[in-house]
Amino acid sequence: MELDDLTVRKAQAGDRSAQDMFLRRYAKPMHALIFRCGFAAQADDLTQDLLEKLLCVLPDFDPRGSAQLSTWVYTVAHRWLLDVRKKRHLALVPLEDGLEIPDERPRADVHLERRELRACLESAIGRLPETQRRVFVLAQVHAQPLEAIASVEGIPVGTVKSRLHRARAALVSLLNAGSTPAQGGLGGHVG
Repeated sequence: MELDDLTVRKAQAGDRSAQDMFLRRYAKPMHALIFRCGFAAQADDLTQDLLEKLLCVLPDFDPRGSAQLSTWVYTVAHRWLLDVRKKRHLALVPLEDGLEIPDERPRADVHLERRELRACLESAIGRLPETQRRVFVLAQVHAQPLEAIASVEGIPVGTVKSRLHRARAALVSLLNAGSTPAQGGLGGHVG
């Protein structure tokens, strides 16, 4: 759901309440985008950095322009992620910190099975070539229109369609080759 123009203008002018609405609207989608673009271990920190960046450049958004706010946000996020990937380096965590990570495993079998299936899917998405992964995540996970993805990627819509088709085919192949302890394979679960 898009924010109304008045809220956007207030957020651009520095109104804290409007900025909070903007952040609440985009925090989860940006976290999911970062997580699925290969930065799972750093997703929380990078989400904070990206949200800060979005607030800084929000005054540059033209509500009367051709792009919707969500399209503009994903464009900024995409370009920012490309810059992060260029600067990416290995982050080391002290062993003691690893012991403090809570165990988030669900207790019910159904939740465990869903988690395993989700992990298989996330792993398969992570194994896609980067250009296919970006297009797939924007189109399938974040429901961005193909035209917006083409604009963000700087490629024709036909190329977006081609990459999306290849990504889907690769995911089907990867998921059919994978298995979970509960299922013994994912062949019937790919849709």
